[in-house]
Order: sequence, then C-alpha cells, then structure tokens
Amino acid sequence: MVSKLLLNVLPFIVLCLAFAEAQPRLPSQSRCKCIETINSLHPSMKISNVKILLKQNFCENVEIIVTLRNGRRTCLNPKSEIGKNIINYMESMKRTTKEN
Repeated sequence: MVSKLLLNVLPFIVLCLAFAEAQPRLPSQSRCKCIETINSLHPSMKISNVKILLKQNFCENVEIIVTLRNGRRTCLNPKSEIGKNIINYMESMKRTTKEN
C-alpha cells in the first residue's frame, strides 16, 4: 500500500523539483533598464527628474533615465553630449554637497 502511494507521488515530486530548478534564479530587477537610448532632447522636452544608474553585475552600462514633465520616461545615451553634460553636472552637485 505504501509502495503504491510512493510510486504515484514520487513522479509528481520529481516533476516539481525539475520545474523549480528550471526557474531563473535572478531577481526580476537584475537587467538593464534602458534597452534603447536617444542622443539628444528636443528643446520642448522639459526634464523633471534624472536618475543615473551606475554599472552593476547584471548591467554593464551606465544608464541615464530622464523623466519629463509630461511623465514620459526616456533613456539618454551616456556617451552623447547631453549625457556627458548631465553626468558632469550631477558629479559637480555631488561634490558641492559633500563640501558643505
């Protein structure tokens, strides 16, 4: 009786273990946020927030995420002129804050 139960339950357990092993082990946030970047902003695009994400184990790119006043988010190329200007500005603000 026990052996019949074991024979019926064992394949189910093996299947569950195999499925659990097949699941990705990385958290859902562990990938680059910016798939596409732009090199410039139109003058009418007003920035409300800037977020700079440094290189991580799961994303080897520096990412600049700009939130516009209309709520739209876009990614800037950190190697573009505006991207470099934003990074330099943020670094200067960081230095100024540390000095005070």
